[in-house]
Amino acid sequence: MYYVLYLANLCRRRHWSEPSYEVYKHSTGYTCVVRVNNREYKSDKVYKTEIMARENAAMSAYLICRNFSVNDGMYPAGVDHGGVLQGIPVAIGTGRRVASSSGASQHHA
Repeated sequence: MYYVLYLANLCRRRHWSEPSYEVYKHSTGYTCVVRVNNREYKSDKVYKTEIMARENAAMSAYLICRNFSVNDGMYPAGVDHGGVLQGIPVAIGTGRRVASSSGASQHHA
């Protein structure tokens, strides 16, 4: 669970709001989306546990956001990122609604 802590510390140092996690349960496991500085980062696959999904999303966010001023929160051009899209901008003030019929659950760190 180190990246969850690393990301929270990075947000405090940069005076950003605390990361907001949303964990989604699927038939085969869990995925997670974390919102940091009005951008969303998601886990790259379905994980067996909620903790692993949260940690992977935090790792994606941390590895990009630590260089945020250099590349605006996106992978730099020419970097192999496996085709994963990360750091999708989110309009300021918008929240994510979770439909109760989708089986998703919302959790905040």
